[in-house]
Amino acid sequence: MALKTGALLAILGVGIVGVYMLMTLPQFLNVAPKPVVAHVQLVNNCPLRESAFRVQDLATGKITAFSGGYARVNTVNTHYLTLSLAKKYEDVVFSGTPVRVTENMKLTADCQTSEKENATFQSLRNSLGGQ
Repeated sequence: MALKTGALLAILGVGIVGVYMLMTLPQFLNVAPKPVVAHVQLVNNCPLRESAFRVQDLATGKITAFSGGYARVNTVNTHYLTLSLAKKYEDVVFSGTPVRVTENMKLTADCQTSEKENATFQSLRNSLGGQ
């Protein structure tokens, strides 16, 4: 009898904790916007100089230059940053991957095209009657 009562109390305790966790779960899922200074390191795998790249805050459009491979961006922790090219390269298309802001982060500039991409483009050229 004591074993059944103990088991019942344990199940009841686990149930209460479970209900509490479910009720407070939305607080953990919602991130409150907070100002942050993001220290962004540039990993440059391109044949371009560091001065060709900028960090752009996608929410505000603010652009920050790199100095010594690093940039300090005053932003908000719910924003996303991406790499962009300096204005003097406006005829070149570079699409950086957006990354959610953290205090210390790395953004990689990779200008290499993979063999798979080259094969895909060659296939498209062939199917469209190109060279």
